Amino acid sequence: MLNRLASLFSHHKTPFVNVRVAQAWWKPLNEADAATQLQKVSDAIASMLSTGRMSVTSEVLQSLLWIDNAVQPAFESVCFQYISNPRMPKETEQKLWKEICGFARAMSEAYQAFIQQGGDEKSRAVFGADMPLAIARNLRYLAIKAKWNYFRFEKAPAKLWTEANQIYRLAEIDGVDCNPFPLYPSLSTELSSCADEYLQMLMLATVASNNLSVSQINWVDRWLDSWSKLLQLSRKSQKDVHHYCVCLQDASGPQKVIPAEEGETYRCWGISELVSKVQEILSRLEAGATPKSLGLGEGCNTAGTIELLKHLEVFWTMSMRNCLVQRPERRKVSKAACVIHGLDRLCVHVKEDNERHYREKGSVDVKDRVDYDEVMDMRLYGFVSNRTQQKLSMNPYTVQVKQHNWQTWAIDNESVSGLGAILVYSENEWVRPGVLLGVREDEGKNWHVGVLRRLNRMSDDEIYAGIQILTNTPVTVSMHSDDLDRIESISVAEVGFHGHYDALNVRTGIYLPHKIGDGSVNTLIMHSADYSHGRIYRVRAREKAFTVSLGSVLEKGIDWTWVLVNVLKKDA
Repeated sequence: MLNRLASLFSHHKTPFVNVRVAQAWWKPLNEADAATQLQKVSDAIASMLSTGRMSVTSEVLQSLLWIDNAVQPAFESVCFQYISNPRMPKETEQKLWKEICGFARAMSEAYQAFIQQGGDEKSRAVFGADMPLAIARNLRYLAIKAKWNYFRFEKAPAKLWTEANQIYRLAEIDGVDCNPFPLYPSLSTELSSCADEYLQMLMLATVASNNLSVSQINWVDRWLDSWSKLLQLSRKSQKDVHHYCVCLQDASGPQKVIPAEEGETYRCWGISELVSKVQEILSRLEAGATPKSLGLGEGCNTAGTIELLKHLEVFWTMSMRNCLVQRPERRKVSKAACVIHGLDRLCVHVKEDNERHYREKGSVDVKDRVDYDEVMDMRLYGFVSNRTQQKLSMNPYTVQVKQHNWQTWAIDNESVSGLGAILVYSENEWVRPGVLLGVREDEGKNWHVGVLRRLNRMSDDEIYAGIQILTNTPVTVSMHSDDLDRIESISVAEVGFHGHYDALNVRTGIYLPHKIGDGSVNTLIMHSADYSHGRIYRVRAREKAFTVSLGSVLEKGIDWTWVLVNVLKKDA
């Protein structure tokens, strides 16, 4: 029987005749390995396209759709080899990258041959319900090509965006952009659409320059496969509703909403519901749920998933807040700046600036306190004890000589609200949008508090970073809560000679004034674990002390929170 089938189809040089021929052609490949299956399909498509006389018929499109669905498990397997081996040899990485991108390019070109012929009413009648599926799969392959560029920290080519924008526009014209169907039944029965695939590609592009790892980018893409259904494209921008837009006539991807550039070719969408979904998943994970139980994937570990979701929450929330903020004009400069990152480091250095400022004004009380403890240790033991050294290092009012622990960045441009820096990636692998920074232009000046807003990969080892300066005059404060810091829990050894206690785990933060509208408000940047809305703290900065309650959140980082504070009273 097999010989009769083989002789029946032996005169066909291509599997793209009809579904029966495609099935017979594929059957022997079921026993082949994944790489062989991909190569055979790629060769068959290349042969079909190279003849120049490709038959653009319904039967040929159906056979292409069938083979594409059949080869998906093999394609997923090869992609997994690439993603799961970040330390593979360069030759292996290049080989897999070319195989995956080459296959995606071949499939995209094959689908485009039908899409280009399916624009008139007669062609639509011929292809019928197969055309929406062809458009959606073409968008999926364009998104794959873009993602593999992100893996190498490269931007998606302008030509790729031109193709994606035009193809989605065709789906709109045909009125099939929201038609639901399973994209690949061999992988999942979950429904998708042309709009879902397009939005997934757009949203992945928003985080493409966030300096994420290959596996992190891949996880975000997998999650967006379902999250994209929470988004909806609109032809008209609505203030406080839409946060991103794309121009279907441009050779570019998503950008923040620009009300002045609305038009027929613009499509806008908001991400409020998406951010709410991320926050919901985060809260459930922190309450003890597993990533698998929440549909995030079997290979996710809880700690890594929480870290990545917090990053997405911070970045997309930041995008929502800044979507309508126009960037001030920047001017070109050529200078260097010292940079530190992390709230703890920033508190230490800002504290030193504050102490220096008070010493210059003639204040010596803190120095006296520090010297007294050290002198007492020297008299008792002949050396300064570890307990005293640790207490002095954690005391927010003690000046400590710190070792050089900052990096130097080349500043490329500046504006009234920020800086643009060029840095070496291999020396700054920690950079992410939303990281809290301390910046100063030379060692003789005070530290400024800023936030890393934007990242763009310029080359293999060079990154452009956009920094917003929040304040030039930060003040380090200590914070005490009667509900959290019980006096009974503090040992006798930690009570000072003057009857005051100095807790080694003292809570610290940074005070900065902030303008909202025409008014100025009091704000604190603190560790996220220390924040709870309405919590009462006694806040002390040098000789000043206040009782405050915590208000609403202005912004959240992965480990820091910027909040409004209400001053209840000034303490003695």
